[in-house]
Amino acid sequence: MTSETPTNASDEIRYAPRAVADDEWIRAFLARQPTGVFGFVDEGSPYLVSQLFVYDEAEHAVFFHGANTGRTRNVVERDGEACFTVTEMGRLLPAEKPVNFDVEYSSVVVFGRTRRLADPNEKHRVLEQVMAKFAPQMESDRDYEPISDASVDRTSVYRLDVDRWSAKRNWEDADFSGAYDYEPSDDRPD
Repeated sequence: MTSETPTNASDEIRYAPRAVADDEWIRAFLARQPTGVFGFVDEGSPYLVSQLFVYDEAEHAVFFHGANTGRTRNVVERDGEACFTVTEMGRLLPAEKPVNFDVEYSSVVVFGRTRRLADPNEKHRVLEQVMAKFAPQMESDRDYEPISDASVDRTSVYRLDVDRWSAKRNWEDADFSGAYDYEPSDDRPD
């Protein structure tokens, strides 16, 4: 666990005008996003896991949970080095030449070490944070059963301690000429 603000590595971003050096913006972005992708190395091969997550600003940690057995647990226990990315897409920004088309987006990449939590009280606390984030309109013991010890025991809860992060952003004025929202084609294969 670290109590210091993570190192901001946004100045390493190749396209500097889109880099975000504002740690407060990064914290707020992580707090409001629902899902992200965790990246690990599994015996020399990349391993990515899309997950719901909770960012705990006070602890500079990202938490996620999953099954008590399986590949994620094995990978984390072998080598907890990880990266984590969260993105948000805005409108597409057309231009006269396809090479100049662009997109509005925000993204954060986090680097650190991941470990599986062992303390049942800490696991319970994090699972309560998950419920508070994803069901804020509901209350334990009123709208759903409180999280049981059995549920805590059968769930792996992971903590990624944030060592460093970087962020990028590209948002245009609302009146950007021709900007449009992405709509998937109905021609998708079944």
